[in-house]
Amino acid sequence: MKVKPLLVGGILVLIALSGCMQGEQEEWDVPDLVDVDIQVEEHIPADSETVLRAHVTQGEEDVNDAEEVVFEVWRDQERDAGQLIEGELEADGVYATPYAFGEDGIYIVQTHVTARDLHVMPTQMMIVGDVSEGEIEAFHNAGNTQTNEEQSQFHDSEEE
Repeated sequence: MKVKPLLVGGILVLIALSGCMQGEQEEWDVPDLVDVDIQVEEHIPADSETVLRAHVTQGEEDVNDAEEVVFEVWRDQERDAGQLIEGELEADGVYATPYAFGEDGIYIVQTHVTARDLHVMPTQMMIVGDVSEGEIEAFHNAGNTQTNEEQSQFHDSEEE
């Protein structure tokens, strides 16, 4: 019977391979995500200047060594006309830049943060000047939900 030696040989090879694989298993250290808290006023007067701030952390640690912190600002429905402004480290993990808003409207502030081999891009809504409740409601009904109380850096597929 030639099948028996072949079967035994196959079993021995499987045992040897499983022993090798067990020796190669290693634990993966998954770093904490980089978190960005955009700190802007929710409502400011038109034609005024404010400071855009983003507090960057990883776990409980302030990130003072971000490779890039860029603020992108655009008026709702006018993303192509948006501006990119680089933020500078202001304090423990807080990056900031002054910004002058013009006319009334709903604006979006998005940070593009690259730190510790991770990239995050949370957004925040701002109301500049006089904006009607109807405009704000239409903004939210269009799927835009970012306010100071509900920031997210990840898209939730359940909201679609």
